[in-house]
Amino acid sequence: MFRVIDVIDDAKKILGHCDDHKFFRWLGDAVSLIVNKGDFEGWKGWLDICTTGGGKCITLPREVETVIAVNICGQPALGFGTLFNFHLNGPGDCGCSCDFSWQDQGQWHSTFRDLVTPAKLVAYLQTEEDNGAELTVFGYDSNGNVLRHQVAGEWRDGYRVPTIYGMAVSDQGAPLVARITGMFKQRTVGSIRLSTIDDSGSTGVTLGVYEPDETLPQYRRIKINRCTPWVRVAYRKTTPIFHSRWDHVPLKSRMALLMAVSATKHYSEFKLAEAQAFEANAARMEIEAQDKAEPTTTLAPLQVVDRSSSLLDKSDWGIV
Repeated sequence: MFRVIDVIDDAKKILGHCDDHKFFRWLGDAVSLIVNKGDFEGWKGWLDICTTGGGKCITLPREVETVIAVNICGQPALGFGTLFNFHLNGPGDCGCSCDFSWQDQGQWHSTFRDLVTPAKLVAYLQTEEDNGAELTVFGYDSNGNVLRHQVAGEWRDGYRVPTIYGMAVSDQGAPLVARITGMFKQRTVGSIRLSTIDDSGSTGVTLGVYEPDETLPQYRRIKINRCTPWVRVAYRKTTPIFHSRWDHVPLKSRMALLMAVSATKHYSEFKLAEAQAFEANAARMEIEAQDKAEPTTTLAPLQVVDRSSSLLDKSDWGIV
């Protein structure tokens, strides 16, 4: 792993004159060209999550892009896709099973939890410098109408939550939000916490805490088939968005990134043959660097689960 500052001079020489905003955007595109080619160690992570309230639906942190495996309270678990409930051999929406399993719920959730009942929304600011920062919630109100607001006489989708440091208040006549489908937050200095608030103005439920660089929050959720105090998740990380020359690049080969930057440059000029050659070399260099660093361990064996209940010979199950 290295930092952006370690490649910035050579990368800008390849790209030519460009401002920092364009450079960081192209650098992110170059990294994506490489990481989409393989299963690299720098993009894998593990985390333990404590669950509360007996909930079976878990919202994962923003750095989780894809769930590789889940361990439920110390037990290995089978994983299923988002459409498993519709499969004839699946549990449907009401059934349950006795084994340990988890189901992917997709990566389009903008809050940590869903609204249980329609509620007004408020925001808590970490710093005074974010007074007036835009925080727009998209969705529907308690009457089923699309949330909308006016800006200089122009109607726009979404409800803009007031952002006032030291105060958590809703607008007069603010709608009761029933369902949240998306969110936009401008880049801020500190974090912003979104919460519901009751009529007394004293209590509410936290829906999400958004970091300064988050603009379009989207979190992946998984659903486990039983109540448990904790789960362990192996995951693949999201591709980073670069904002500073001090950001880390989770790759092994510096030369691979420079090759990918050259590929990005040639793609922008529609020189496809040259771009594909640079892209292939970038992937090869990174794969070689990763192979050199990986230990010579045995691959995970094939996993087989026999769900049949009609076997008469119990010795076939390993039971004597």
